[in-house]
Amino acid sequence: MNRLPAAALAIAAVCAAPLPPPAAAQQPPTPVIVAEVVELQIEGTVSLMGTVEPRRSSTVASETDGLVRARLRDAGDAVRRGDPILRLTNDALRASLAEALADVGLRRFRYQQNAELLQQNAVADEDLRASEYELERARAKLQDLESRLENLVIRAPFDGHLTRVEAEIGEWVTRGQGVARAISTDTVWVYADVPERFIDGLSAGQTAEVVVEALGVEPRSGPIAAILAEASAQARTFPVAVELLNPDGDLRAGMAARVDLAVRQPAASLLVHKDALVSAAGGSTVFVVVDEVVSQRPVATGVAHQGYIAVEGDLQPGDLAVVRGNERLRDGQTVRVVRKQH
Repeated sequence: MNRLPAAALAIAAVCAAPLPPPAAAQQPPTPVIVAEVVELQIEGTVSLMGTVEPRRSSTVASETDGLVRARLRDAGDAVRRGDPILRLTNDALRASLAEALADVGLRRFRYQQNAELLQQNAVADEDLRASEYELERARAKLQDLESRLENLVIRAPFDGHLTRVEAEIGEWVTRGQGVARAISTDTVWVYADVPERFIDGLSAGQTAEVVVEALGVEPRSGPIAAILAEASAQARTFPVAVELLNPDGDLRAGMAARVDLAVRQPAASLLVHKDALVSAAGGSTVFVVVDEVVSQRPVATGVAHQGYIAVEGDLQPGDLAVVRGNERLRDGQTVRVVRKQH
């Protein structure tokens, strides 16, 4: 059996080994522009989506029983306080009223008669007191019936608009039954859900800017009317209401609005240039250059301030965050800093 000499075997092994890739095939470092992460005490603006709601709304209920005889207003109608919405009728009440009027007349006569007889010592004082009690009880019953008859006209509780009228002619309604819904439109509240980390930086009465894009881009100003004390358990956000005057009635309940709130920060904040933020599946991230290699850092964003965004995450003041060339970067990729932005 022939055997190859050892030198020949060594040459064959060298020839069979894979060749290293040419230098031109290796990917060069990606050029990037960076800006420093800074730490500042700021007052920034947070923009949130909100919803226009009426300042007051009411389910208008009937205060007595009755049959709907006339429907005087419809959904969408503007109303003033006291305007009639429905007129009811109740024959039994009217009959009871006539009976109560007669009873008051009888009780008054007996009281006056006993008063005269007491002057003549013909009746005891307790007889006069008893007739007086019966007269007052009859008057109270009459007053109750008169009030119930007056309430056969169901009226608007305040100036505004009707959004629903739910009783039709010929329908019997009972005391306490809701028959219409009214909303106040001269003033509206815009509700926005504010993340809990911003709540301490807000106070009732401070001015907020609201933009309702359906009516144009001109902002409207109004005070914070209320900061609700209970948060959403899932989102950890607190409803905040901004009050806007609405003399023209163009702001309608349910409209979408953008609410811009000036938020005071209780402590210094870390800020990155707005272009350093990259949207990812789990939220926002920032690429930080460390020894010519990028490290991807998830962050929670906060208020805006002069082209910067407040963030919370694994960052330190002085870190170099990529602001150009970060669109296609991957964690651990080699980069080359071509410029530091100030």
